[in-house]
Amino acid sequence: MEPSPVEQCRADMAEVADAAGEILQALAAVPPLFGEPTWHGAAADRWAADWYARYAVLVRLLHDVLAEQPHLITRLEEAERRKVVL
Repeated sequence: MEPSPVEQCRADMAEVADAAGEILQALAAVPPLFGEPTWHGAAADRWAADWYARYAVLVRLLHDVLAEQPHLITRLEEAERRKVVL
């Protein structure tokens, strides 16, 4: 038997959450690599500043995706109850 659209959505959202968690973990591993032992100087400082700016945007987007998941599931559940095609 095929999963319902709600069950499939929940499964998809779980995969997205896992992937987002892995990306966030990987991003968190980068800052300790900045500094003296790896690379230093003006170019390194500019690169790190650019990285932190992009990092902040990406982290915010990933958290927004995770926060939106319950709303998507709720909308699909409501549509299923009303048998409305989204």
